[in-house]
Amino acid sequence: MKRYFGILKTLLKIDCNKFLVFQMFASCILYNLSNLLPPIATAGIIKVITESNFSNIWYYVGLYVIFYVLYYSLLRWNYKVYEKLDVYYQTNISKKLFNHVVDNDSILNKISKGKIVTTCSEDVRNLVDVVDTASESLVGLIKIIIILLIFARYNIITALIVLVLDGFYLILMSNNSKKISKYYDGQRKYEDRIIDTLSQMLNNIKKVKSLSLSSNLSKKIDKERASWEIQFRNKRKGMTNRYSLIPYIVDFGKIILYVLMAYLVIKGKMTLDRLVLLISYFEMIVTISDSMLEDLLNLDNYGIRVNRINNILKFNNTSVNMVFGNVDNDYITGSIVFDNVYYEIKNTPILTNVSFKVYPNEITAIVGHSGSGKTTILNLLYRLDRVKSGSITIDNESIYNYTKKVYSSNVSGVFQKPFVFEMSIRDNLSLIDKNKDNQIKACKRVGIHEFIENLPKGYNTIIREEDNILTEGQKQLLAIARSLLSKAEILLFDEVTSNVDNEETMQIKDVLEDLKIDHTILLVTHKPEIMEIADKIIVIDNGRVSCKGTNHEVYDKSKLYRSLRNRATVSVSKD
Repeated sequence: MKRYFGILKTLLKIDCNKFLVFQMFASCILYNLSNLLPPIATAGIIKVITESNFSNIWYYVGLYVIFYVLYYSLLRWNYKVYEKLDVYYQTNISKKLFNHVVDNDSILNKISKGKIVTTCSEDVRNLVDVVDTASESLVGLIKIIIILLIFARYNIITALIVLVLDGFYLILMSNNSKKISKYYDGQRKYEDRIIDTLSQMLNNIKKVKSLSLSSNLSKKIDKERASWEIQFRNKRKGMTNRYSLIPYIVDFGKIILYVLMAYLVIKGKMTLDRLVLLISYFEMIVTISDSMLEDLLNLDNYGIRVNRINNILKFNNTSVNMVFGNVDNDYITGSIVFDNVYYEIKNTPILTNVSFKVYPNEITAIVGHSGSGKTTILNLLYRLDRVKSGSITIDNESIYNYTKKVYSSNVSGVFQKPFVFEMSIRDNLSLIDKNKDNQIKACKRVGIHEFIENLPKGYNTIIREEDNILTEGQKQLLAIARSLLSKAEILLFDEVTSNVDNEETMQIKDVLEDLKIDHTILLVTHKPEIMEIADKIIVIDNGRVSCKGTNHEVYDKSKLYRSLRNRATVSVSKD
């Protein structure tokens, strides 16, 4: 019973109209206890008949009327309280959840949107049932105790038999409820995942169709459905045992009890009216036990819903900035949106209301003076820090919602200084993909394969800083090849031509133009040669977007961009 009190305690902690909860328990207890009274009138009528004293029958008929008027009046009160409490929870808890999610947007890093949606809708609808079911369960226990006392008053042996039978029955059913609840919880988890995937498909339905992703997404959903089916079948197995196996105990016990009471009547130790009364009460105790067990099973299931709501409400923004989320959708197309992004360091604004869109199969160049905030934009996309306000999304999903595995495999790039390790070229590439064929393919695409093959040890050549085996440009090409091996849809380049000569700049320029065929390219550059190949330009000035659009549009509108394009050399950005 401890876990049931824990469920109710958690609900009261979430939010509680104590007066309505009290009324729910009071009305439930009173209308259920009033239901114990009619058998008394029934026994009285049988006694009158057996004694042939028909004149007293109207007394018991009057009791019948009083008992049922009382019962239905109390039942009506219970229904009215249920309605008021349901409206209270639907209104207040839904509002509380909504405001909490809005105020703690980082919650999307920890809890999936599918789970939040179903919790705010479906789970909230069952909160009133937690109170109703808890009160019904308590009443069931009280009624069983009262009926056992009635049995004991008339015959202690029958009371003990009923106690053993019902106690054993309740224990078996309670353990069964735990198992069913466990598998129900598993069902809900897989339902959340299915809803997540379906939601993302619907939000990107055109892209899903154009990229022919429907088949793979369907397989992903089928896999989740298969896991859901396992949980469902285990739950149904438990329910089958609950309703077709465990009840045998009560039915066999009922036969023993009825034979015993018939024996007592024959021996003159029990009157016929008492036999009818006790049979009525035993049938009632079985019905009450079944109802109470059903309530406890439902309470276990409702407890899962209560805990889901509580987990959302107790979440706050004290979590570490860069905690990853649980969105594991790996079918990313590469659309990037900065929406009113604000970022500061030690109360000093670095980016203010920065908004722009970056599309797949295009080269988007971010340009501006040194210190204007260009590299900061890439750092935010690398999740090296978190925006203070606004949002950054990839395929309409916050970048903070993706799992670490998904995000790192879809966002990659090359930094200003080539990032290669003192190990063989093969090992550098194997950090991302150990497949040698894939490594050769990537190196061929960036135009460095033949050079590597001509080295004395080929791909097994060790890269040492002091050996100067590779030029800065070749190191950049190797770094680009390594990024390609990640199969990332989005490639970020930060001043990748800042330390290379003109010939290597032109080579990297050709590589970038080739990569945009199947990637989203976002780069920061100061080289006019790289600026001129960009499809879109974003001009950053003092942390703000001063101009954006196609290359020709920005060239016509922005004096700053024209000055950057027309200068032979520009200082390398350190921002």
